[in-house]
Amino acid sequence: MSEDSQDAGLTGWKIDQLDFPTFRISLLAKIMDRVTIRTLSQQTDLSYAQWRVLARLGLMPGGGTVRDIATLAWVDRAEVSRAVSALEELGLVARKDNPRDRRAPILTLTEPGERVYRDVLGKRTAFHERLLEGLSVEEWAMLDSLLVRIGDRLLGEFDKA
Repeated sequence: MSEDSQDAGLTGWKIDQLDFPTFRISLLAKIMDRVTIRTLSQQTDLSYAQWRVLARLGLMPGGGTVRDIATLAWVDRAEVSRAVSALEELGLVARKDNPRDRRAPILTLTEPGERVYRDVLGKRTAFHERLLEGLSVEEWAMLDSLLVRIGDRLLGEFDKA
């Protein structure tokens, strides 16, 4: 670890007996969540859970169920259900009957929901691009490749648990 990382305020970056890049990934994820929560509260009236729902539904042109969204976001269905209820009250998400399962309505973005999704997506895209700004195309690809390899291993551990 360079002195720069300590100077940058990355408290907890190097901890004896937890000196692993995978530990640092979880630390970065926690920092990113906090920054995202703060940024969303400054730029929108959305909670992080609500943004996750909008972001997933924005990728599902035909809509999706609470289960679909929870699976894609790696969060529990109760969190998604609460966020969906709030988004419905805001007029950003609508339900329609699911011909395959009456208990699991299909959720879609409304026109205002689509506008909010596009607006926030642009801001979130810019945020992620700023984080990777100093990386070359090759470094970006290498980082992504390494993260996929670690993610595949992690899924193997998840399946064992």
